[in-house]
Amino acid sequence: MELNEMVKNVVLTKACSIKADKDSKESKVINLKVKFDQVTLQSVFEKALAGTVIQWQNGPGRKQYDTWMDKQVVEISFNAPGRAAQVDPITALTTEAKAAGIDVNDKRAFSEWITKKAMGLG
Repeated sequence: MELNEMVKNVVLTKACSIKADKDSKESKVINLKVKFDQVTLQSVFEKALAGTVIQWQNGPGRKQYDTWMDKQVVEISFNAPGRAAQVDPITALTTEAKAAGIDVNDKRAFSEWITKKAMGLG
C-alpha cells in the first residue's frame, strides 16, 4: 500500500449528537457526510489514529506510566470500536417527541410536532 496515494471522491457518513452547549439538555442528531478528495492515505490514517492514541494515553498508557521508559516503542493493535447501533432519524425524532410529551401514535399530532420543529417553532 502506498501511503502517498491520493484518495479521490470518497464519502463517509456518520451520525452524531450535538448540543447548543455542554449544559444543554436538548440535543439534535446530525448526519455528517465527510468527503475525502485529493488527500493522501497517510493523512486519512493519521487522523484515524489520533483517537486510538488518545484512548491509549488515557487508559493503559496512564495506568502503566511507571513501567514505560522514555522513547520506548509500544505496539498495540487497532480494533474497530464496538459500534452501538446508529439511531436512524425517525427513531431519534420519535424519542424526542415522546420526551416532549407528544403521542407518537397520534399521526396528526406527531406530524404537526415534526412540522413545527422543522420550521424552528418547536
